Amino acid sequence: MKLRSFAMLILLGGLAACGTAPTKVDEPFPTTSSAPMAKTQPTVDSMMQPTEPMSMTDDMMQPTEPMSMTDDMMQPTGPMSMTDDMQPSDPMTDDMIEPTIMPTAESRVEPSAVPAEPVMLSSGAFRGIDHESRGMAMLFKQPDGSMMLRLNDFYVEPGPDMYVFVAKAADIHQPSDLQAGYLELSKLKGSEGNQNYPLPDDFDPALYNNVVIWCEKYQVLMAVAPIQ
Repeated sequence: MKLRSFAMLILLGGLAACGTAPTKVDEPFPTTSSAPMAKTQPTVDSMMQPTEPMSMTDDMMQPTEPMSMTDDMMQPTGPMSMTDDMQPSDPMTDDMIEPTIMPTAESRVEPSAVPAEPVMLSSGAFRGIDHESRGMAMLFKQPDGSMMLRLNDFYVEPGPDMYVFVAKAADIHQPSDLQAGYLELSKLKGSEGNQNYPLPDDFDPALYNNVVIWCEKYQVLMAVAPIQ
């Protein structure tokens, strides 16, 4: 009986030793709003704006010299006969008269590029396991196809050597539940604040059901959040 009580004291002492000074991070939410905006082509209306009126100078308003007619110019000429080459051409048909289509304002204006943003696939609230925890785990798909895990307004009771896992088990209550399979993402950046974790290119969100905060030093679960 005394041996069992002593072992329990050691275990509780190890869990208590897990507490360390809190560390806070605040990473911004990643976006792709820096996409270049398309240039707007000139519209028909802007092309038809009146130009500045042209002013008449004194030189331009002076009367020109009258042209005098000479005797040679006033002599009647002989009748002009039409040759075969001067015969009227064939009448124009409808096929030869093509209407000219002016561009409309709508066809000349290119719409501005709309920046793409990450899309949230799933999310879940953190619950502590023998430790205090709160905040949200959020799974996002980026416009380039990559995926990212974000811990938003996150807090977990501070501890040493903590890591972020994604686990396959439907429910996580004890360390043995990780035997169903898990993926280690990174060492936890901080016990408090907003933080981002990139996921592997071949990550399949359908295979993982929970985000886990794990204390490696003492082999204990700190917090869990469902992401399905």
